Amino acid sequence: MDKKKRKRLRNWVLVISGAAIAVFAGNSLLTPKPLAYEAVTASASDITTWYSFAGNIEANSRETILSERSATIDDIYVSEGELVKEGKDLLNPSSGVNPEAGMDGEVAEIFVEENETVSPGTKLMTIVDYTDLEVSVKVDEYELAAVTAGKEVKVRVSAIDREFTGVVESISKEGSIINGVTYFLAVVQLDYDEALKVGMSAEVTLLKDEVKNAVTLPMTAIQFNDDNTAYVLKEGAEGIALKSPITTGINDGKTVEILSGVSSDEKVLLGEPVEAAGFGLGGGMGRGLQDGEN
Repeated sequence: MDKKKRKRLRNWVLVISGAAIAVFAGNSLLTPKPLAYEAVTASASDITTWYSFAGNIEANSRETILSERSATIDDIYVSEGELVKEGKDLLNPSSGVNPEAGMDGEVAEIFVEENETVSPGTKLMTIVDYTDLEVSVKVDEYELAAVTAGKEVKVRVSAIDREFTGVVESISKEGSIINGVTYFLAVVQLDYDEALKVGMSAEVTLLKDEVKNAVTLPMTAIQFNDDNTAYVLKEGAEGIALKSPITTGINDGKTVEILSGVSSDEKVLLGEPVEAAGFGLGGGMGRGLQDGEN
């Protein structure tokens, strides 16, 4: 065989080999590859949600004693931290009557000293009842219907890692507008506990919604269409991931109630949707996502 024939033959071999490789590569790219989805199983469980409001512990009963006239303070009969009864003489001015305690409580602060001259309206001392404590919280106007007088609430005080029971005592009749939102002031009455101190931060919570033995899924399993309708992914025939519409109920931020579309103990897939004509995981043409029915 002359050189020209050998060269021609070699070229044909190269062409055929190249075509075979191209066909093989194309088939590899077009071969459906299963998507690497993890699965989670729906379970029957309870979900409870709460309204939550932040506030600080305050004294419900507080009295400020003021000077009625110009006078010199001859004697002070009490000291800071002393417990007094209503009607007790507190000090002796050089003129006028002796100021009396208008309530039972503790002398929280004394603002004057003996032999000091005061003018009318001068603050002399404050008396506080530290056994009568409350928490005032701002309630959004859209949540006001849930906060009614007499309702029992939970009060969490993080500083002492304790939770107490309180009762909504009153709600303001007028709201305050803060950053375009109207808030109403709700006062929660607390039972006395010596661990509670005025000024401590407190979180007030009350029941919002509750379901028992509901079909639930983690929030990570729930996805949404452009129109905000919810769906989950289910495995269909030949490993195809199907979009399956669902109806959701309440959620606690981690777990979602499933009203329809998924049964207890049914498995759903975790993962992002992939279009049916798109590339699958790993760079190959993947088995895509298709709309499915329940």
